[in-house]
Amino acid sequence: MAKNPYFKHKASEQSLIEDLTMETIKIHGQDMVYIPRVTVDRDNLFGEDVLSKFTEANTIEMYIDTVDGFQGEGDFISKFGLEIRDSIELVVSRKRFEEVLSHDEDITRPREGDLIYFPLSKGLFEIKFVEHENPFYQLGKLYTYKLSCELFIYSQETIDTGY
Repeated sequence: MAKNPYFKHKASEQSLIEDLTMETIKIHGQDMVYIPRVTVDRDNLFGEDVLSKFTEANTIEMYIDTVDGFQGEGDFISKFGLEIRDSIELVVSRKRFEEVLSHDEDITRPREGDLIYFPLSKGLFEIKFVEHENPFYQLGKLYTYKLSCELFIYSQETIDTGY
């Protein structure tokens, strides 16, 4: 059976869904601080960033997708002392993200390794994975990013955002 010719995914319907998504995140979300990572010294052999710095901060609203509290392994005592391994999933609007970070040409989407400051828990979270196809093409377009984040473990990075 062919697709119904009377229902077409027009730009007006897509923009309506996008605006409703942004408004829902603004109503039910929290103001977070997005802190992009700046690479200082890249190790080309291993493909990792030996030395990073964080010098910019942008406030953006995000929806907390994990409503039961922090996920992850929680708090436990290891041979190195108390370790806290909390994780959280956040949803951010694509359009709003582009509006907030339009001044930086290098950042077109949330990146793995960037930080998010969560003011309610005063926690600093590192983005571990960005899901860019969830929900999957409603009306033929993508509207949000889903960020999987873990509590940031500091290791000699320079953090000077002025926030």
